[in-house]
Amino acid sequence: MRAFVAGGLLMLAGCAALEPAPMSTPSLTGVPREFEMAGRLSVRVADRSDIAKLRWTHRTASDAWVVSSPVGTEVARIDSDAGGALLRRASGGDERAPDFATLTQRLLGAALEPAMLSGWLHGAGSTGPAAAGWTVTIDETQRAGAVELARRITATRGDTVVKLVVDSYRALED
Repeated sequence: MRAFVAGGLLMLAGCAALEPAPMSTPSLTGVPREFEMAGRLSVRVADRSDIAKLRWTHRTASDAWVVSSPVGTEVARIDSDAGGALLRRASGGDERAPDFATLTQRLLGAALEPAMLSGWLHGAGSTGPAAAGWTVTIDETQRAGAVELARRITATRGDTVVKLVVDSYRALED
């Protein structure tokens, strides 16, 4: 009986030593050109840290972010199109910039381009020139209809760490 128990414990110990299989990179099959997503965003740059709720509408020619506090109070909105980008803070005052990334830099301390984030969300641009110096890890994936996408993303560049958790996602009709 002792030999049976000891053998069982050895088998369990052997299983515990196995490393988990690496997570596959999401497929780009079925990636919509336009989508809406809601989730949580964390940006840490050196000694500054911001945590927010994010609603993002990505269209072919425009993007809109609504950034809220963790309890849901709207803090800011960023809208961008071919003509530039506009940051509207709930506390008042509008800021214009030639691009979206300039405004995320001002708001969160990190320049985040919608095309780059969309690539991360859909599993592209995590290596090579498209990564723009970021090291991107897709920590968890999920399916949203026919689309496989990231559920949890961690991206680092220098002393900047960006984490995105996708709570809901919906492809929009083209």
